[in-house]
Amino acid sequence: MADQTQPSTGSTQAGQPVDQQTHFEIERFMVREARLLDQDRLHEWLELLAPDIRYQLPVQEVRYRKDTQPIGSATGTYIFDDDYKLLEMRVNRMDTNLVWFEDPKTSSRRLITNIDAEWSEQAGEIDAYSTFLTYRNRRQSDETWLVGAREDRLRKTDQGWRLVNRVILLDQRVVQDKNLHLFL
Repeated sequence: MADQTQPSTGSTQAGQPVDQQTHFEIERFMVREARLLDQDRLHEWLELLAPDIRYQLPVQEVRYRKDTQPIGSATGTYIFDDDYKLLEMRVNRMDTNLVWFEDPKTSSRRLITNIDAEWSEQAGEIDAYSTFLTYRNRRQSDETWLVGAREDRLRKTDQGWRLVNRVILLDQRVVQDKNLHLFL
C-alpha cells in the first residue's frame, strides 16, 4: 500500500482516511492523553491543547428521527463549553486543595477505543473519532461509569499533535454522577 501524504490544501482529501503512520500518531496521542488524565498530570495534559481549543459537552436532546438538527445546535445546550482559559482555570483550581470532591483523590480510568481518523478540510488538521468508557471511584462505594463518543479536531504542530476541538457525546440521557468536573 502506497503511503498517503497529508494533503497540501486539505480540501482534496477532506473526509478521506489518514495514512497508517498518521493514524498511529493519533492513536498514540489519545492513549497518552488518557494516561496523563488518569495519573492526574493535568498541567502536562494542558500542553496537549491548542491555544484556540474548544472543549464541549452538549446536553443530550431527545428528538424524533426525522429531526435532523445536530445535537447541541440549540442555544445554551452545553454542560460545558470551555476555551483554553477556562480549562486552565479548572486545572489550576485543582492545585488549591479546595475541591472537596478530590480530597481524598478519586481514582479514575479512561478506556479509549474505536479510533478513526480522516483528513479535515483544513490543511494540517485531522478529524478523529473515538469511543470511551470512563470509570471513577471515590472512597469505597461512590462509583461512576460514563460511556460515550468523542469527535476531535487535531492539528499538527512543531511540538506534535494538539487538540483543537473536542465534542463529547455521552450515551446516558441522565448522568447520575454527582458532578462532571473530570475531563473526558
